Amino acid sequence: MGLLHCASCGSAITAEIQKGHTYYRCTKKGRLASWCNQPYIREEALNTEISGLLQPFALRADWADGMLKLLIEEKSQASRTAADITAQKRKEIEKINLRIQKLLDAFLDELIDRETFTTEKAKLMSQKKTIEEQEAAHAAGRANWLEPFQNWIVIARNAGEIAVSGSLQEKRVLALKIFGSNLVLDCKKARGSSLKPWSFITEKAQTGGSGAPART
Repeated sequence: MGLLHCASCGSAITAEIQKGHTYYRCTKKGRLASWCNQPYIREEALNTEISGLLQPFALRADWADGMLKLLIEEKSQASRTAADITAQKRKEIEKINLRIQKLLDAFLDELIDRETFTTEKAKLMSQKKTIEEQEAAHAAGRANWLEPFQNWIVIARNAGEIAVSGSLQEKRVLALKIFGSNLVLDCKKARGSSLKPWSFITEKAQTGGSGAPART
């Protein structure tokens, strides 16, 4: 439920039980539903359709393991780089703190007036804030793609198993990740366009790219 909509009129797909079996059909509640004549599909048949849609998006185990290995190496390198950048930024902040302290000492010793002290301190505090923001942005940028990409590889590695033997709910969850709201039911056939980065898998397979993961 909530996975597909009608290819003819755009209405939602609903389920109902007849004679002990679950059937899916168009609710016929869309703007163009008055002429919609899409047929029912039995749950077992729809299950087969969804399995067929999911299978091409499975990463072969050796490909996935290789990608995860490279990703771990990338994360290790990124951590070392981040540590170097953090150390550099901390040194810059320490220098600014020292300058602020010297500025305060000069003010307290009446070597500079209050206006000069206030102006120069504001400049140094602005520099300090900029450095702190740069450090935080670098750390966030590093985490923004590494973890999601690792999660995607794991999901794609398991996609083949889910497609073949997963529960209906597991298939629904995976299909939503791959297709979003793009799946339609058309004459008892499920079809739709995949989202990125899932679409890259089938694009590579179709063009025979060297990085194309095989179907499992």
